[in-house]
Amino acid sequence: MADLFTKLFALSISPQACGTDALYRYFSRHRDVALPRVREVFFFDRHFHRGADFYKSYFADGLDVTMFMELSSTLFDTQGAPGRVKDVLGKDARLFCVLRDPVARSLAVYDEYKRYGIVKGGLREACGQAPQILFASRYADHLPNWLSFYPDLRIVSYEDLYDDPEKTIGDLSEFLGLPIDGRAMKAVRFYQWLSRVKKYCKKPQTIASEDRAWVAQQLEDEAARAEKLIGKSIFKKYSYFL
Repeated sequence: MADLFTKLFALSISPQACGTDALYRYFSRHRDVALPRVREVFFFDRHFHRGADFYKSYFADGLDVTMFMELSSTLFDTQGAPGRVKDVLGKDARLFCVLRDPVARSLAVYDEYKRYGIVKGGLREACGQAPQILFASRYADHLPNWLSFYPDLRIVSYEDLYDDPEKTIGDLSEFLGLPIDGRAMKAVRFYQWLSRVKKYCKKPQTIASEDRAWVAQQLEDEAARAEKLIGKSIFKKYSYFL
């Protein structure tokens, strides 16, 4: 099945709340990239039993592009996903993953889940209702699984993407073999500006200081473990509202 697509395929395996929205604004407008006709297919974690043709059906044929791509936010902590990806997309697929300070990511996911009514109650109760709030932030537990199948997996810093989208997306594009698309970059800059305005105006979730401390305790060594595995420092202690 590795020859399912006739052009190069790129896949983002970033967990939730790690910048996928910004990248979607960019790559969905890039003249050389074709994304699926839905935001996420959820094939490699939820619908794999439907077969590779089901996945391919979400990508239009005959487009004048150089790359197919999907930006997933649910694969990172799915145990069997790396092997499935390699079976379907082949060893030459280019994978990348945006990672955020694990405590900040977990708090941001809780904030999002609470707003959409996915969880109820306080933060500790929410982590019981949706274990992915903490589980997907344990980067050092999940990365080796991916690296064993894709040793060239590119790790991108969420904080770098937020601080300097032009440089970060430029470096990622070089890894993917894509030219910079100026029109698409303008969309990212507008999205970043709009996100800052919305986050400034919205009322934050009230999280007790003891609950924040509890999350930090649960993920106490996660950033250090992940950075040791990656081989470089990529995390910054930002407010989870960013």
